[in-house]
Amino acid sequence: MRSQLERSRLTLFGGLMLALSSCLWPATAEMVEGYLQILLIGDKNNNNINQEVFRTLSFPKLTMITDYLLLFRVSGLDSLSTLFPNLSVIRGRNLFYNYALVIFEMTSLKDIGLYNLRNITRGAIRIEKNPELCYLDSIDWSLIMDAEFNNYIAGNKQSKECSDVCPGIMENSPMCKKTMFNNNYNYRCWNSNHCQKGKPTDTISHVGFEQECADSPASDPIHVDAKCFA
Repeated sequence: MRSQLERSRLTLFGGLMLALSSCLWPATAEMVEGYLQILLIGDKNNNNINQEVFRTLSFPKLTMITDYLLLFRVSGLDSLSTLFPNLSVIRGRNLFYNYALVIFEMTSLKDIGLYNLRNITRGAIRIEKNPELCYLDSIDWSLIMDAEFNNYIAGNKQSKECSDVCPGIMENSPMCKKTMFNNNYNYRCWNSNHCQKGKPTDTISHVGFEQECADSPASDPIHVDAKCFA
């Protein structure tokens, strides 16, 4: 049986389909107790194939990662909106060099798309060298985290080359809130389909997750059947 340390850390490396099809991380998992890394998958020549694969992958039950989320050089993934549509909390208990969310050299990513992300409890974000990534100026990180001044966002697609349009703008019926962030008073959205939500009004659901985890057996760190670790 794998050690608890190994079970609590999940890296999808090189072969995403193999890792996701195993019982290590089923689509019904509600929480990753530890960190989640998705890295070094595919190449530029397989972008179209990879895009079709990613569009069929979704983990709608996943709502929390207790450590950090790292994405690095994954070709064909143009948004996280389908992959993690309900991810709402990244706790940041253990960080990746002080970062709770890292998005680095994602050549295909056009928007982050984590439209249900409401709280990064601890740690900063690093979003760097993503040549196609837009909808960065439309996110108000102060709605998600308390210390956004440590964030590092650089080397992405230039704002003037993006056509960030929040929901309802084209119909002259804006649907998203306006806030002031980085001296920019603007509508806040993750992409053209999803507005950014405000800060959670309570932490009841988060406390529930904590208790559920505390009550789980040691062999069940990400809420899956223990037979997966045999």
